[in-house]
Amino acid sequence: MGALHSIKKISPLQAIIFTGTICILIVIAGTAGFLVMQHDLLKKVEKKQTCYLELVDFRSKLIEYDLSRNLAHTITVAGEERKLSIKQYAGVLRLIYEKLLVQMQDAGLQPVAPMHADRQNWTVVLTGENLELFRFGLENTIDKAKVETKVAADELVVINQFFLFFILAVLLTLSITAGWLLHNNYRQTLLPLAQLSGQLKLLNRDIPESIHDTAEEIKKELAETEYSSDITQITESIMSFCGEIEEKNKMLDELHIRDEKTNLYNYRHFKEHLIIDIERARRHGDKVSLAMIDIDYFKQYNDTNGHIAGDHALKSIADLIISQCRMSDVPARFGGDEFAVLLPETDSVTVKEVAERLRKVIGAAQFSSKHQKKAGHLTVSIGIATFPGDASDRETLTNNADRALYMAKSAGRNTVVTFASMNIPQSKAG
Repeated sequence: MGALHSIKKISPLQAIIFTGTICILIVIAGTAGFLVMQHDLLKKVEKKQTCYLELVDFRSKLIEYDLSRNLAHTITVAGEERKLSIKQYAGVLRLIYEKLLVQMQDAGLQPVAPMHADRQNWTVVLTGENLELFRFGLENTIDKAKVETKVAADELVVINQFFLFFILAVLLTLSITAGWLLHNNYRQTLLPLAQLSGQLKLLNRDIPESIHDTAEEIKKELAETEYSSDITQITESIMSFCGEIEEKNKMLDELHIRDEKTNLYNYRHFKEHLIIDIERARRHGDKVSLAMIDIDYFKQYNDTNGHIAGDHALKSIADLIISQCRMSDVPARFGGDEFAVLLPETDSVTVKEVAERLRKVIGAAQFSSKHQKKAGHLTVSIGIATFPGDASDRETLTNNADRALYMAKSAGRNTVVTFASMNIPQSKAG
């Protein structure tokens, strides 16, 4: 009875202060644990991502070694260029390989057999069938590293989302306790909590846009409603975490939709946009244009100047393509030295103007690598087609733009050809 009497003597304000103190301690403890776990996961993701990128770079060097065994290689050591024999270059590959093994062990990655190469017999490993087996193991290891990097990144997203729901649980507990004690008093605290809880309940962890929309709604309510100082701090903390999650999601998306050599969109992302834009144009009666771009005599340029200069030219041309695109356009690397630009809400006249401007810009540019003093010139051939005039679906649109590109190359290159100008009967056009 004495204990019950003491409980009754506790004022609602004292009860709120007591409950609030406990909640704050829980939030502090949970935040501290979350930050420690987030830091560890970030390091884990960074190590795996770095290791994955190093493996991809090593694969490129191994391919270059295989293609140029009878040539001397130029590398930079302490700021000086040096010519290496094929044996010396194999030694460099061995050093890189041993460094990779250490990095993989530190990142918790294990090389897939037969990548466990005999370092004592390295020259034998880099010849004949042994090299093919080693490359097979390297490819499998790269795939495994990519998967593990994605898994680690997903774990980071999950722990961030878990913390959001942890905050939500604390807020709901605080709101229920305050409501039971105050019986709809202290509305300045209770109503904002109810509104905030409602916003957080709308959060869908499977839709990245939901995090952004939730943060924007919370920010809007924070400006329009008079919150207590405690609720304001908690709301701003949740907004901050939403922003961090959104930034991390954007970084992860960029890793999976960009071509690592040119920084253009990859084929998978291009194909997804092609499907979406064609369906949107079909519903709204709009036009969608597609430009297929191929570098003229690029193999000859590679053979003359080397693959490093070729890679530099690819990146430079990709930058020029991006410079001529609008925000709504989708410039992508279609494969090899071929590019594609998807132009939503663009008719055949406009896309031809864009293609001609791009052809002239690339033709006027000079290309050189870091190790070349003389600059060279490259031109492009471009084939364009427009939905729905030139095609009734996305497959036909791609094929017809490619056919126009073939015609541009057959006509002497360094030109733009529209599918409509080819005078192909509709039955053959698809």
